[in-house]
Amino acid sequence: MENKQIVGYIPNLLFKFYLRLKERFDPTLPPKEEELFCIDICKKLIPNESSKLTIAPLSNKRYIKNDEKDMFIVIQDRTISLINHVYSYNVFIEHNKLYEEVLSSFDSELERRRLILEDEIRSNIKHSLKSILDKVTQDSPSKPV
Repeated sequence: MENKQIVGYIPNLLFKFYLRLKERFDPTLPPKEEELFCIDICKKLIPNESSKLTIAPLSNKRYIKNDEKDMFIVIQDRTISLINHVYSYNVFIEHNKLYEEVLSSFDSELERRRLILEDEIRSNIKHSLKSILDKVTQDSPSKPV
């Protein structure tokens, strides 16, 4: 019983020591302004209903297309490419938290839209089945039991 406490205590202590040294010798830098601007653009376009969101599962690319704003965005491998008919920017996102936030925002919005589409499909199926049932009920003569 005592061995388990010692074995758990020492690795925990070493890990805390490692974290202190890591922060002291390799501090996390604040995000650059261009990263923040790029992330903000993505976060504003993702929930916009006129934006089309697509994901490519094999290449793990995420696409945002907004015709109203003339914007096309590709998110892949920590790089966000902003493309317009006038300009094109590639911004590398070094800050882990920011990159994960934009991916999470994209994935959540895409999942929300998928659920809406799924509900619409199910509603159409129910309506169609009810129509078929009504038609079958009207066409078949009732038999006494």
